[in-house]
Parts: sequence; structure tokens; C-alpha cells
Amino acid sequence: VTGAGDATTFNSTEGVLYLEGAALTQLGSNRHISVSSGSDNNRLYFYYRSSGGFAFASFVGGVLQANITFSGIITNTSKIACKYKENDYALWVDGVEVGTDTSASVWSANTLNRLNFSEPNGAGSPFQGKVKSVITFDTALTDAELECLTTI
Repeated sequence: VTGAGDATTFNSTEGVLYLEGAALTQLGSNRHISVSSGSDNNRLYFYYRSSGGFAFASFVGGVLQANITFSGIITNTSKIACKYKENDYALWVDGVEVGTDTSASVWSANTLNRLNFSEPNGAGSPFQGKVKSVITFDTALTDAELECLTTI
């Protein structure tokens, strides 16, 4: 994605990465959407897993901070929100909070500045699917807001 913003568009200390869409039904490869500093060391990403299901993870300074997985089947268009804030990560799928992490760090201000429909390098694990909407929120939404946002 180009022309979608810069470091001031993304809040590195808290926010939400949201997707309304669906991956192709084929299995066998991960399909990522990531926000990063352009490297694997500082990244937030969610992906459809090659084995099925969905995951949300973050790395700060090369150290895994959060890794939340959802093993349910997502075959149709879903609304997925990944909230991040110091010690307050959550994954929401179709109106339901499916996982949390309450001991994960976040990045310093202005670290995240790139959105890719792939891994942070722009090449690995390209997203293959239908996208109705991808939105970044620059604040962590409340549980009530996330439920409303992701309910189909």
C-alpha cells in the first residue's frame, strides 16, 4: 500500500488494526496484513494461518510480545479487529473477543509507519483474498466499540 499515510497515521503506542474481508479458501500458505517499521523487528500483523484459523502477533525490538490465535473456521467475509495497547492486546472476530494478552509491550512513538498486504518486507506471505475494508484506528477502542465494529 502506498500513499496511505506515514508515521503520524499510525499510533505505535495504541490502536486497532481492522479487516473486513476473507482469505481465499486455499490452505497451505499464511496470508498476512502487517503494520511495521519496515522490518521484522517491529511489526504488528494478523494472518490467516496455513493450517486454518487466524492469528494476531506483535514483535517489539525483535521480541515476540503477543501471539493470539483463533482456531475457528473463517470461510466467509468476517470482521476482525486486533487491539494493541500496553498490557492490553485483544483479538475480536465477528463480534466476539476470542483472545487476549495482558502482559505485552508496545512500540515507542512513531515506530510503525508501513502497511503491507504481506509480511513487513512486502514480499513474503502475500495476502490473497477479498478485502472490503482495512482500517487503522489511532486509539485502542473499548470492548463495547470493538463488539459493535466487528458484529456482522
